[in-house]
Amino acid sequence: MFYTVIEVSQKTGLSPHTIRYYLKEGLFPAIKRDSRGTRLFSQTDIETFYMIECMKRCGMTISEIRQYMTWLAEGDQNIEQCLNLFREKQRILSKELQKLKECADAVDYKVWYYEKAKEAGTLSVHGTMKKEDIPDRMQTIRSRMIHVKRMTEEDDG
Repeated sequence: MFYTVIEVSQKTGLSPHTIRYYLKEGLFPAIKRDSRGTRLFSQTDIETFYMIECMKRCGMTISEIRQYMTWLAEGDQNIEQCLNLFREKQRILSKELQKLKECADAVDYKVWYYEKAKEAGTLSVHGTMKKEDIPDRMQTIRSRMIHVKRMTEEDDG
């Protein structure tokens, strides 16, 4: 079964403009056309649109995606290049995920901090809390935040 640009748009949520842009950028060099010249996309092409959108969200440029699509079209001789491309992206994303985890932990700590202050009606409650009243996870996050702050102060030194 084949799909038109409009049908692909409905299936993927991409605008027809975006689909045509990807075509213009050479991401789909072998799209079939019917006798009237209407582009015809396969189910595999629709899956490729999903992958392209994923690669964009991962920070890949259109140029990088085009290179990947070229390697893919050329076949098995480019397995190593494709693998290296995605290994590098995997490495970068792992670092970004770690940073996001640290940010999420800091936000969790602040939510806990302000919930306790709200319960007590004052921010000074934290100065009177015993260590055993502070959940282990919050102690760990706070220690990490203090360590980062000290490292930053030393760098500013």
